[in-house]
Amino acid sequence: MRKTKIGYQLDFRNPPTSTISFRDLYRHCFEQVQAAEAMGFDSIWLTEHHFTDDGYLPAMMPAAAAIAARTTRVTIGTYVLLAPFVHPLKLAEDSAFVDVLSGGRLRLGIGQGYRAEEFDGFGIPRAERLGRTLETLEILKLAWTGERFSFDGKYFKFRDVRVLPRPVSQPYPELLWGAGAPKAIRRAAKLDLSFACVGGRKEAGIYIEALKAAGKDPSKYNIVANRAVYVANSEEEAWRDTRDALMYQAELYGKWLSAAAGTTDQSKVLIRPDPERLRRTSVLGTPAEVRDKLNAILDATPFTELIVVTQLPGLDPAKARRSLDRFGLEVLPQLR
Repeated sequence: MRKTKIGYQLDFRNPPTSTISFRDLYRHCFEQVQAAEAMGFDSIWLTEHHFTDDGYLPAMMPAAAAIAARTTRVTIGTYVLLAPFVHPLKLAEDSAFVDVLSGGRLRLGIGQGYRAEEFDGFGIPRAERLGRTLETLEILKLAWTGERFSFDGKYFKFRDVRVLPRPVSQPYPELLWGAGAPKAIRRAAKLDLSFACVGGRKEAGIYIEALKAAGKDPSKYNIVANRAVYVANSEEEAWRDTRDALMYQAELYGKWLSAAAGTTDQSKVLIRPDPERLRRTSVLGTPAEVRDKLNAILDATPFTELIVVTQLPGLDPAKARRSLDRFGLEVLPQLR
């Protein structure tokens, strides 16, 4: 029997054309969190960016704490937290607090970031992103012991510090490495981390082969990936409801990813505003169609967890909730 877990993702984005306030959007999102837990989802995941026109979630740990306070069972993950933009000791403190508050349910996916606007905004040279992220991982593990320690790195130096409380998770919360490029994916295996997969079968395969090459057992690691999912009375209705939101999202990601690659050509980036491709790669349709499409994805990929994204940016929360409810009642039980 397949053991793939099913999660639910939120980014709290509110595009400039939206007619709903951030306060109301947040209320709807937290209601979705509680509904997802009640319907049997295994996890809730958050994703972040900074300095965007839609308020893309910029505050991972406060959001995770709010979810921890509203739930009792689901794990709470970051997919992914952008490590270069937060001081590692502050991240150690905040994440330990959330892990204690949640009773050991925090899972910390870490990414390096790629948008020039974010590095410029925080005054961090983009060339330092990998080094800062690697040092952050070292510091987190030391800080989470609850013992005093010192650190003398290239980017961070401090002496005789102690972070309390210790996490409930032992030895510490699960760490996942977020990546999409082959070299970065192989680094996840080298670092002995689970994988927050940006991509699909190809990327997951690179990670698994890297684990095996390092003499590690892939069954001891998680591979987490997401997909846009929307349940309606027909695939056509699902596309009609989600098209604008999917295109809005793809246009921004296409712009960001191509800029990070130093080009204006979006044809090669993973996410781009191609309606036919978006419709094909998103999981849209009736409950039966969504079930069959997800089963096909899960049969073809070694994901240990698939994250459902329904509250797309600019989508009416009432429509997102209706899709979520139908997924939870009519699709989720058949994926078990």
